[in-house]
Amino acid sequence: MSLDKKLTEVFTFFQDKDKNVVSVQDIPTIIRTLGLVPSEVEMRKTVAAMVGEESNDTVHLAAFLTIAKKLLLDRRFPGSSKEELSRALAVLAREGRAYLAEVHPLPDAAAKSGSVYGEGKKTVFRPAGSLSRDEMARLLTCEGEALKGEEAEELLLSLPMKDSDLVDLDQYAAQLVPPPRFF
Repeated sequence: MSLDKKLTEVFTFFQDKDKNVVSVQDIPTIIRTLGLVPSEVEMRKTVAAMVGEESNDTVHLAAFLTIAKKLLLDRRFPGSSKEELSRALAVLAREGRAYLAEVHPLPDAAAKSGSVYGEGKKTVFRPAGSLSRDEMARLLTCEGEALKGEEAEELLLSLPMKDSDLVDLDQYAAQLVPPPRFF
């Protein structure tokens, strides 16, 4: 099957009632379906290049084919391997430790019992390769290409958890690996 035919097949899955156009909002999903992983800035530039002059909210098949073929043939926006993503997420473990520690206040009864050790707080050690849900939310909304609060919440719902509050970073890295190359 030719590349044009494969790209047309993906495009028609999203097209609006046999009009040979798709919504601009669907283009990022289509691009990522092809196994490409552009940044948000690169995605905006790609979408802008596809948008027709007569409409700002649709992309015609011909424009899509021209740009998508070029992106695929030039091998633009490659994804990362699970190992690369795992190493990147491991950076979140401070000071190179295999775990992250948090200090939590003890319940009122334990704090009032006169315990001097830890002054009413206990240290909780996270298992290797995990990150608290709250810390992950902070990173998603404050670092890099920050997500909006609602986007971060939606993403957090799909994260693999080791227990009720710990994100399993190895499983998360596996989820982030893009699908195999389109061709």
